[in-house]
Amino acid sequence: MWWVGCHGGSGASTLAALTRVGYDHGSAWPLLPQHAPMINVVLVCRASAAGTLAATGAVEQWRRRAVPAHVRVQGVVAVAASPKRPPRIVNERLQLLGGWVPNVWRVGWQEVLLAADLPTDLGVPPPDIAALRDSVVEVVST
Repeated sequence: MWWVGCHGGSGASTLAALTRVGYDHGSAWPLLPQHAPMINVVLVCRASAAGTLAATGAVEQWRRRAVPAHVRVQGVVAVAASPKRPPRIVNERLQLLGGWVPNVWRVGWQEVLLAADLPTDLGVPPPDIAALRDSVVEVVST
């Protein structure tokens, strides 16, 4: 399974480190040989207008089959951009994305990450991220 950031600073590398599930693939679609097996991808964006716009663009690429044929998008994770409630446009875009991809997950603001030099310094992931990990594992295992 690959975490693919829809934009820089999406949180994909942090999620990969905290969940210890899959691999961070940066902000590019995984490229494998033509007859490679299907690869599960979870897209990651910030829960902001710009982040959800980038996620919408990435999902549109996948829906138009403008990505490698071996990519199976399992969902989009929206990582909180601040401790405040996201703007209405964010919720509307995530609802739209929910009609296009099998799963949309939300991860709340993680204050503890601000004081960590590395995400793995936390030891145990915060509850939101542990729940995301469990859900992603279930989805990609079926």
